[in-house]
Amino acid sequence: MTNDKTKEWVLDNIIHKAKFDILNSDNQDEHRLQNYITDNSFIITVQLRNYGGYHNIIEGQRRVERAFGRYHASTLRPQCLKTGKVTRRNKKLQPMAFTAFDIEGSRENGFHINSLYPHAHGAILFHERTLGNFQDNNRRFLTPEGGYKITNPTADISLIDFKPVHSLCDLDQFLGYSLKLERHLRDNRTNYAPFNFYPASSIDFPFWSRFGDQL
Repeated sequence: MTNDKTKEWVLDNIIHKAKFDILNSDNQDEHRLQNYITDNSFIITVQLRNYGGYHNIIEGQRRVERAFGRYHASTLRPQCLKTGKVTRRNKKLQPMAFTAFDIEGSRENGFHINSLYPHAHGAILFHERTLGNFQDNNRRFLTPEGGYKITNPTADISLIDFKPVHSLCDLDQFLGYSLKLERHLRDNRTNYAPFNFYPASSIDFPFWSRFGDQL
């Protein structure tokens, strides 16, 4: 699987999820697909808290995976629901997020096996019925550009930067940027969790069983 193929797979899943939401809504007009994505999506950067020590690249991937997984399940998901309570009935409305592992120096391909600043880039698609709840809960973090810079959302994460998506091309380009390290993580030593979707497949998130693409 090449980097470009991975990017296509991620973008296709986001597009299919938007279609899934539209077809299960009161307004099933698929012509609003692009607007649905631009209105309800953000590109994101996740920065972990720096405790002053270096992390082996495998442990860095584990830290990113655990930290964002906890944030998505315990903080983000309740913020998207009007009651703040997660149940079997409303889990289907939780946002779908994608993150790709990254470390300092990867832009210039000069990174080392140990990292002081493991982090992640990716994208998130909110269900149109829940975005307003997320915005209300994070209003104090609103930026002039219409994004959200959320500081210290959990004990493990120091910042999550949400930036608006202005077009599918915008999203496609950032996903390519997000996956720039993935092509270098091919052996067992480094290829632990270079990218991930949240939430994982489950009966409470029916999109995966009905429409999700497999890599």
